[in-house]
Amino acid sequence: MKAVDVIVSGRVQRVGFRAYTKKNALMLGVKGYVENLDDGRVHAVLEGDGHQVDKMLELIRQGPMMAEVRDFKVQAIGHSGYRGFEVR
Repeated sequence: MKAVDVIVSGRVQRVGFRAYTKKNALMLGVKGYVENLDDGRVHAVLEGDGHQVDKMLELIRQGPMMAEVRDFKVQAIGHSGYRGFEVR
């Protein structure tokens, strides 16, 4: 099991980033959540098998068509046991 905390900056709000992240997380079986931050960045917590989380990170790095990811920070965290994936 792998768990990471992700902060994404750039043009990542008002471009469907959270919906894109949720759709892909559900498709891959990744658990956790995604949320907008007040400073314009997006924050996500991802949990799953290593290959699932790695693929999810690739997709987040790319972002939806209207997004422009300028910075991407990933930090390993402890597993929290999320049961699904939600947009906050």
